[in-house]
Amino acid sequence: MSPHHPSLLLSRSLVRPREPAFWIFVAVLAVTAVIQFGEQGFLRQLSPSGWLLAWGLVALYVAPASILVYTLDLYEREPIRIVLASALWGAVAATTLSAIGNEGWGLVVARIGGPDFAARWSAALTAPVIEEVAKGAGIVLLVLIVRDEVEDLMDGFVYGAVCGLGFAAVEDVFYLVGVFGGTTSGVVQGFFVRIVAGGLYGHVLYSGLVGMAVGVVVSRRTGDVIRSRRALAALLCAAAVGGHFLWNSPLLTFFPPEPWTGTDWLVIPLATAVKGLPLLTFVGLAIRLARRRERKWLDRALRLELDHEGLTPAELEVLREPARRRAARRAIRRRAGARASRLLHRLQREQMNLAMVRSYVADDADPALVAQRALCRSLRDALDAIPGAARGATAAEPVPGDR
Repeated sequence: MSPHHPSLLLSRSLVRPREPAFWIFVAVLAVTAVIQFGEQGFLRQLSPSGWLLAWGLVALYVAPASILVYTLDLYEREPIRIVLASALWGAVAATTLSAIGNEGWGLVVARIGGPDFAARWSAALTAPVIEEVAKGAGIVLLVLIVRDEVEDLMDGFVYGAVCGLGFAAVEDVFYLVGVFGGTTSGVVQGFFVRIVAGGLYGHVLYSGLVGMAVGVVVSRRTGDVIRSRRALAALLCAAAVGGHFLWNSPLLTFFPPEPWTGTDWLVIPLATAVKGLPLLTFVGLAIRLARRRERKWLDRALRLELDHEGLTPAELEVLREPARRRAARRAIRRRAGARASRLLHRLQREQMNLAMVRSYVADDADPALVAQRALCRSLRDALDAIPGAARGATAAEPVPGDR
């Protein structure tokens, strides 16, 4: 394949010593990891059982949320090692840098506005900018290290959201132990308030939008002029900071006074919804628009391949709809077995990669493009050689409910 246009399959490694951004990423992670390790040790000393319980409860949120975020991109799964690196940055580097920045600027706010003003407004005036910059810096570094892994808004959202998820996990443990007391009842109470009632709204959304902003700036899938892309990126960043500001501010605060009893526990989810639902709605619309862009990109890229050996018109119709891809694999499994289903799944992935390579190259005869077409053809030939599987790639009728 052309060294100037590597396909997605050849771009998975994060370890790229020739990239200065790689060494910045590693150095910042190493220094902040030492600090973070000490902070977690301090929390564990405060309440060993509470610290373990806090991490266990946080894991109940992080595990399904990670799967949900990872599967949001319907056309291309991001490399696991890059996703983990983004989460690690959020959990270690961004939390540590944010703690230092928030403390310093909090003192500035208190000096200018006084202690009462700072108690009400410091978190809203400092954290939204400092924390989103800290998380966004990690996403930018990852883009500089592996430039070919962030193609558009959805790629940026996934990396940003998992970065925010890592940040939220460490921050939640701090609150459950350090703020809610670290006792069993305190940790459970904090789990309800911060995760059950408020887990839909926080850092996953903020940094997901920041990641989208990075994705649209570096996008290779749009003909938009750079000025319009920068304007959209600015809007996404403003929404992230604005939503974070509203969440931290005393505005629209309807939380019942402590101690919470009785119906107060029903009011808390409503209070968090007032703060967070507007941004969640905005993110939902942004994801929908991003998916629409991805589908248009897929159509444009693969329609150029219909006259070649890597793709047939029937296969394109299957690829355009995730539900139809799943239905085709189920159908071929029933007719020809699990091996045929796995082979069809790989063929579909490689045809997605064909769209990626098509986006990179200008020459219809580029060696990378020719090689990817040949790979798709060989997979189709292998699939057709399995008894009962010859219609595998065109059996695209979705079952009811898949759409």
